[in-house]
Formats: sequence, structure tokens, C-alpha cells
Amino acid sequence: MRQERKLKHKSSADRRASEYALLRASFLRMRSLFERLKTCVYSTGSVAGFADLLRTLAQSLAKDDDDLAEFRKCIRVLADKVSSWSRHREELLDKYSRIEATNEQLRKELEEKIDQANKEKISFGRLEVHEIAAFILNSAGHYEAISRTCPNYYLSSESVALFADHLPSRPNYFVGQIVHIERQIVKALVTTSVWTEQSRADQLTSNTGKDRLSLNSGSTSNPYGLPGGCEYFVVTVAMLPDTIIHSAPPS
Repeated sequence: MRQERKLKHKSSADRRASEYALLRASFLRMRSLFERLKTCVYSTGSVAGFADLLRTLAQSLAKDDDDLAEFRKCIRVLADKVSSWSRHREELLDKYSRIEATNEQLRKELEEKIDQANKEKISFGRLEVHEIAAFILNSAGHYEAISRTCPNYYLSSESVALFADHLPSRPNYFVGQIVHIERQIVKALVTTSVWTEQSRADQLTSNTGKDRLSLNSGSTSNPYGLPGGCEYFVVTVAMLPDTIIHSAPPS
């Protein structure tokens, strides 16, 4: 009886020792696999390199070990997904670079168009050299500038001839870039002494290439029917590229 107990205890102890050995071996193996996986995860390099490390790890696992089959399969699936994400990332980076280049080109074109539009914008306020102005035919037969703040600006006869030289009829209006402004004052009916004093007015000329601004207070004519002593301006303009001139309908 005592002998049977001893054998039974010994058998139980051997079984527990065997189970412990198997459990310890399984733990050590899982710890080794975890360390190898951790090495892959914490490795430096590209995403594509990480996928290659995972595949290498999966291939290194024993194929005849059924206990590792599921783990090996998971590592391979993870490697495939990482590789797919890497390709998708590269595609997105390439698309982003092309979109950035396109946006930069569009931004430059927009800035150029805005700058060109500002240069070609008709000025309805202060009229100065380089500005673009519109002159409409008034009831007196003269081309007067359309302006909110600058009255009595008239298109010079030379500019009218330039625009209307080859037109079958007289245009309704002209649009051009101002290259010269000459200030005039209508001669008033004054005594000789006063007129002599007025004729000594300064003449101001600012000449930058073809752009000039002149001051001439000794006007001897009144072509626009203005009252004596009234200030007016004779404007010379240049034609704009692709200028469309609208002619008055035939009477």
C-alpha cells in the first residue's frame, strides 16, 4: 500500500515536472519570437524594409511546427499589409508632389493674370500717365474721359486720328493707355497787363521715355466751350493690344 502511494506520488511529480518543462519551453520559445518581432518593429529604415523583415521572420519559422503555423501566417499577412500600405504611401506622396507642382503653377498663372488685369483695368478715378482711360463721344462732338473725380479731360486730336484712321465711321468711344497729359487754362477776357502776367506761367514737363506730363497755362483757344479761366486737360493715349473700337451706327 505504501509502495503504491510512493509510485503514485512519483508519477504525479514526474507528470508535473514534464508539464512544467513543456510550459517553460513554450514560454522561452514565445519570448524568443517576441524578441525577434520586437527587433523587426523597432528597426530603423523604410516601411518597405519593415515588410521585408517581417517576411524574413515568417520564413525563418519552422514549417513543420504546427504550434507556430498560425503565428507564421499572421506575420506573413502583416508583412503583406505593410507592403501594401508602403506602396499606397508612395503613390500618395507622388500624387501630392504632382498636385503641389500643379498648384504652384496655377498660383503663378493666377498672380500673372491678376497683375495683368490690374494693369489693364480702366481707371475711373484719378487719371495719370500709364493709367488706362475710356473716352466717350459727348454731345459737342469731343471725346471726354469717363471719370468720377477728374472732369474736363479730353482726348487729343492726334489720338483721335490714330484710332479713327481706318474706320468707316466715327467710334462711340476709345480706350487707351495714357502717355501724355497737357494741362490748359481757358483764356479769360482780361486787360493786357493781367494777360502778360498770366503768359509767364511755368511749364512743367516730366519726361520718362515717351511718357510726359506738361503744364501750359497760356492757351489761346477754347475748343471745348468751357468758361474763361477754366482748367482742362488734353490727353494723348496709346492703343492697347487687341483693342475693340465700337463705331456709331450709320445714320
